[in-house]
Amino acid sequence: MLFFPYSTDAPIYHYPIATGTIVALNVVAYTATTIQVATGNLTLDDVKWLALTFDGIHPLQWITHCFLHIHPFQLIVNMLFLWSFGLVIEGKIGGLLFSVIYFATHIFCGALAQCLFYALSFAVPAVSEMTAVGADNGIYVMMAMALMWAPENEMNCMFLLLVPRLGKMGGGIMTELKIATLATAYLFIELIMFFFLGLLVWQAGFHLMSLMIGVVLAFVMLRMEWVDCEDWDIISRNEWLHGYTFLCSDERRERLAEKVDVRHDAVSMALATSSTASTSNASYMAARSTTMARSAKGEATSIAPRNNTGQAGTATTAAPSSNSGKDGKGKRRGLLGLKGKAPAPPPPSPQQIAEAHPDFNRIAMLLRQSLSTRSLMLAEQHFGKLQQLGLAPGLADKTLFDFASLLASEKKYLPALTPLQLIVEHGGPMSADALIRIAQIQLKVMRLPGEAVKTLRKIRFPAETAAGAERLSEPQKKIITRRNALLEQCGVQPPPLIAKPDGPK
Repeated sequence: MLFFPYSTDAPIYHYPIATGTIVALNVVAYTATTIQVATGNLTLDDVKWLALTFDGIHPLQWITHCFLHIHPFQLIVNMLFLWSFGLVIEGKIGGLLFSVIYFATHIFCGALAQCLFYALSFAVPAVSEMTAVGADNGIYVMMAMALMWAPENEMNCMFLLLVPRLGKMGGGIMTELKIATLATAYLFIELIMFFFLGLLVWQAGFHLMSLMIGVVLAFVMLRMEWVDCEDWDIISRNEWLHGYTFLCSDERRERLAEKVDVRHDAVSMALATSSTASTSNASYMAARSTTMARSAKGEATSIAPRNNTGQAGTATTAAPSSNSGKDGKGKRRGLLGLKGKAPAPPPPSPQQIAEAHPDFNRIAMLLRQSLSTRSLMLAEQHFGKLQQLGLAPGLADKTLFDFASLLASEKKYLPALTPLQLIVEHGGPMSADALIRIAQIQLKVMRLPGEAVKTLRKIRFPAETAAGAERLSEPQKKIITRRNALLEQCGVQPPPLIAKPDGPK
């Protein structure tokens, strides 16, 4: 089974160029050293000078040893997890600072280990024959920093099951893991490696030291506000840490105290009467207070979701109401005194379903932020996450239109069809403009004029008749003009600006 993490929902602002370059250099170094030794093209003495040895002080080895690996399993595991945590860390601080931290860690740990064990070799000569290789120390630093900066964010992962059966090699499983879970898994794998490689206590000690270096660096950069974790770091998410001045400044503590965080509160969003967080939270707290009061009296309570009229739900008892009838089945008196069933409540809208999901508001916020900074890679990641959860229809039309415009600006016209189609399905004021954009893509990109004509014929306004010409607004007239121009490009005679009403069939 192969395990491959390929993306994350943590807010990142830089492409993982340095991380990818380091991974590629490690693969090249493995091919040029270990594989060459295994195939007999080189001897062990030809490449031993690149590893960290303890028969003297060799500053060059402090950096070269981090590119060498002995086993393919060691290389694969290290590179996968270097990519995972490097994607988060470099995405927040950039490639230059990431590279400085990564290589400075290896130089410090390599120099310390070589000096200590070289001194020890005078008392124990066998130590001088030992060597050390691997990128473990730098990875432990990045893992610790990711745990501090984005413990609750998730990593998109793929498990490849390589099980030979009927001439095939199994399949793949897509899943998501929290960064905290991923780090724990890496520690477990390291313990397994220690078991097979021997009880290398000194190596475990250096890994622990690298972990502490990463924790200290992460806390210092958070305290100095050199990194923007959008209040998803371990300090912001744990109120008991706000009281320590050396971890959280007074200004940040006040900002966190004033901030109303409803990103993980699905109930409050379902009770929202407006789009503001304060109103949403007030509605939730009011319902929650009533619920707690009734619960104290021993009554069964629940918090009702928002109804279609936009009124906030209130705490209601689970028992039948007094006017429900003797049978308690919720029947009512209808016309002429006949009993009838109460009308069934209308199904929830896609927006209501999305807002009830605990992750929708957080991911939608990250999508809007990536659109405001015009970061297409992040926007695609967050939109894909919402699609995977089935929550993309709950996005606002403006957010969908901004995402489609960003895709079009990068000439990704076909992916732009998805958000445009969602706007059309909403049937809001922007649906006609979305249909125009879809028709343009069908005509000029896909070369399907017939499909473009079908799309354009869906654009009709209620006032687009001879009797309602004066009720057409200027935006509607512009839409009709653009529609007719595209119809002409498709080779179809467009209708007049004011179409005749359809006669009886």
